[in-house]
Amino acid sequence: MEILQARKLTSKSKLVLPSATSESGHLAHPNSAWKIICEKARIKNFRIHDLRRTFASCIGDVGASQRTISIALNHISPESTISYTIPCLKLVQEYMSKATQIIKGCARSYNIYNTI
Repeated sequence: MEILQARKLTSKSKLVLPSATSESGHLAHPNSAWKIICEKARIKNFRIHDLRRTFASCIGDVGASQRTISIALNHISPESTISYTIPCLKLVQEYMSKATQIIKGCARSYNIYNTI
């Protein structure tokens, strides 16, 4: 907030993020800045939209429902959110291990362990 308040005091523009080069007069997409950031960080083939996918995957990994992720990404349909969420492989392995333990426990309790 302090940065925005300071900008308001010094800026002659009504816009929060004005741009001298865009047709709209405001920052529309930080393509050139993003390109410089990626070059300095020596990152190849990384788009700003990849950050959106990473964010969606992270909130999914901490337990957010598909609907919650959909709302966070401002998607109208939860189905369009599915491609954004890539679960952490470690979490997938943990769930698979838990499921295996449940299956083994059920098999033992029904004495069918050796028939599987």
